[in-house]
Amino acid sequence: MSGGGSKGAWEAGALWGMYNTVSDKSQIAYDVVTGVSAGALNTAAVTLFAPGDEGSMVKFLSDVWATIGAKDVFKNWPLGYLQGLTDESGVVNNQPLKNTLAQIYKDFNFNIKRKMSVSCVDVNSGSYKVWNETSPDIVNRVVSSTAIPFVFPHSEFPAENVVCMDGGTVWNTNLVSAVQRCREQVDDDSQITLDILVCDEKGNLGTWNDKDDALNNYLRYRDISNYNNGMADVAEFIQGFPSVNLRYFIMSSAPLPSGLGILKFDNSTVTWPMQMQGRTDGANAIKQGEGFMFNEIRKWTNDKEIQRANPILADYLHDIVSKQ
Repeated sequence: MSGGGSKGAWEAGALWGMYNTVSDKSQIAYDVVTGVSAGALNTAAVTLFAPGDEGSMVKFLSDVWATIGAKDVFKNWPLGYLQGLTDESGVVNNQPLKNTLAQIYKDFNFNIKRKMSVSCVDVNSGSYKVWNETSPDIVNRVVSSTAIPFVFPHSEFPAENVVCMDGGTVWNTNLVSAVQRCREQVDDDSQITLDILVCDEKGNLGTWNDKDDALNNYLRYRDISNYNNGMADVAEFIQGFPSVNLRYFIMSSAPLPSGLGILKFDNSTVTWPMQMQGRTDGANAIKQGEGFMFNEIRKWTNDKEIQRANPILADYLHDIVSKQ
């Protein structure tokens, strides 16, 4: 599952739609779950339920996203943005998110029931750091994946000389870790089945209104970067792991928030509509059948309209796919 701030609500909806549409519920009894940023938060929640208990899992995710608000994710510093810009590593304080996740884990007695991987980027070395269910201080490890540069403070792990920012800085969808963790359980990649949930709109970056707001403009830049890099990552992954069974690739079929919109968590106007959109997209993915969207990725590389709208991405995807 990829990152995208409040668009994590769409992922929760997509899982709900998949579960409530697929006839064989064991299809989404995942042994391994990986996520980045908002996807890391959803990963943390999914792994609190054992494989086979997906009905409870999708209900829990839906309920959490329906009740969470901005106050549960971040707050202003005592001196506001100025303190964040000059004295802190993020313009807002994400301690409320740590408290929220810590309470969830406490409610489940820190009992993690599936293999997981969440990722961040070490500011010191620039390397990609992957944490799993055995990592100590699991709450801060998960939150480290959500530390959007400039927006949220980075996470520090002094004993390891690691300072983490959002994993989406490098990969917004950690596909490789999913395969690596699955390889711990199977002998051949042909035994691995992968579903991918990406918080983007098919063939589009979503809505955007030009605003004289530095933070809003920066977050829009991240949207553009994540969209281009995310699609390229998937195309490259297809080439690099030809034996993996690529089953469902789910993106939103309607615009999702962009810019500062990813920091808005109002249920009635933002997160619940995204959950409903996710439920539709998850259900449709099941109805379209296995492998449908991965075949569409190949088609997109030759789509003239997409090439005109996003020539750099189209050229890159064409180069990748043409090598297969």
